[in-house]
Amino acid sequence: MKLRKKTPVLLVLVLCIALALFYRRSLPLPKIFPGLDLSQCTSITLQGDYYEKSPRESVAYHQTFTPESEEFEQILSLLKQAEFRRSLWGLIPSQGVRTHRLQTGDIRWEIHCIFPDGGLWVQNFFGDFTLSFQETSSLPVTPVSSQWVDSVTAIMTK
Repeated sequence: MKLRKKTPVLLVLVLCIALALFYRRSLPLPKIFPGLDLSQCTSITLQGDYYEKSPRESVAYHQTFTPESEEFEQILSLLKQAEFRRSLWGLIPSQGVRTHRLQTGDIRWEIHCIFPDGGLWVQNFFGDFTLSFQETSSLPVTPVSSQWVDSVTAIMTK
């Protein structure tokens, strides 16, 4: 008798876990944002701050790349290879401001890809990543590979 009462609860719990695992699977950008065609990108802006020597002093970076530049191809290639996991926190609407206690070595950056019909934003806020495409709300994600993050950071800090 007790098993009959627990079975529906267990089934719902297993279903919720399965759905969460499915939602958090690794996906490339075009799968996260159907309609995104990275080959249509006309320019890429990489901007950010690097707190190299002190949390009080940042080195600002702001550069726009066109298809003719080497960095454009590097960043576009990194975006084509990148895979992300969506965060379950993205299902909960947030209305707050993000904060971060600055330390030496901290870095934040944003990639903005311009397309004829909109843009793609990839934001690294001190290790918290969000994606946005064509004015949609920000989607919290986690990059699958830390090498991807390090490669983008290397372009900015060289």
